[in-house]
Amino acid sequence: MALTPFISQDKAPGGLQDAVVELTQLDAALNANIPQPLRLPMIHLLRQVNSFYSNKIEGNPMLPVDVLRAEEIQNGENITEDLLEIKCHIEAQRRLSTDPIDEVAISTCESIARMHRELYVGMPEEHIRAKINGEGETALFSPGEFRTHEVRVGQHIPPPAESIGSYLNWFEGAYRLDRLHGMTPILAAAAAHHRLMWIHPFLDGNGRTGRLFTDQYLRAAGLGGYGLWTLSRGFGQKVEEYYAALNAADHVRKGDLDGRGELSDGGLLKFTEYFIATALEQVSYFTSLLEPRMLNQCIDYYFEMRKRGTLPTTTNMELPLLRIEARDVYRDLLYHGPMQRSEIHAKLGMSERTTRNLLSQMADEGLISLDGRTLVSLKLSRHSIEFLFPALF
Repeated sequence: MALTPFISQDKAPGGLQDAVVELTQLDAALNANIPQPLRLPMIHLLRQVNSFYSNKIEGNPMLPVDVLRAEEIQNGENITEDLLEIKCHIEAQRRLSTDPIDEVAISTCESIARMHRELYVGMPEEHIRAKINGEGETALFSPGEFRTHEVRVGQHIPPPAESIGSYLNWFEGAYRLDRLHGMTPILAAAAAHHRLMWIHPFLDGNGRTGRLFTDQYLRAAGLGGYGLWTLSRGFGQKVEEYYAALNAADHVRKGDLDGRGELSDGGLLKFTEYFIATALEQVSYFTSLLEPRMLNQCIDYYFEMRKRGTLPTTTNMELPLLRIEARDVYRDLLYHGPMQRSEIHAKLGMSERTTRNLLSQMADEGLISLDGRTLVSLKLSRHSIEFLFPALF
């Protein structure tokens, strides 16, 4: 294939190289410094954030409050197609975490097909449709199957269906992580994100699949903190900038000084710089959220307002009063990890009944996990997230 796979390290401007180094350093620091009891709850929250923004880019109108309650909806319960799409996306991310793709195989046809398939698990067949022309006509398609129709995406005309196999074989070889070293895997992640979108291998769902691929690829490329921050949030906050950067990399080559492939190397460089800058914004944002002083201030505010019964919520839901001792329980679990009920009772110095009622209320509200057979552990309640993590959505 006559495509430049990525901006190589020797051709990357000094500013771009510096940005990649800074990104890897910030990611490593975030991964090392997050309080261990917060790691899994935060990863779970970021799946919801990821789903909200990735689907928002595609026009899904669900609000954050809907996204945060999506998993509470039982199978068989009445649910809109848009909310079901969110729910399935969150569950797809979880399955890819518990049953991960081998790092070397992430760029293979089979892996990309699996990611596409995962997005539709649980979606009724009648909802798995794609637009096939400008008149709004739709057709059913099979998740994980590469398209056999010609399509147009805005101004972009993707490669013909008959050549998708060839392009994907090229894609697999170009982005195999066992062949890439130094800062190249991060530069390759940016280019692969665009190239997969440009190939447009499926009839529908290419954007969400491309972002799911990038999530998997960045983790495998050595960003151990990825999952504690998400690129989709940056893409989804400024959708027009995201599409403008993708479109710049769609441009055909402009003369012999613009690379040797069929697409513009200058456009790919612009997209790569946008991709890395967005990643830096996001890892910096989540680092600031989890900075101990800032996090403690947010915890103090939340529980103080709960004690007074004056906590404002975006859902206008009135939450019951909560004893201020809940803050001490929450902070202990955050910084010291799961604890025995008896240990919590001893530290609080309250009656056994008062302690039991407090823990029950915290568990009912989703602030803690309270299983009689295990230790008490930290959770992130959907009612507290907007105060503990301001401007997350």
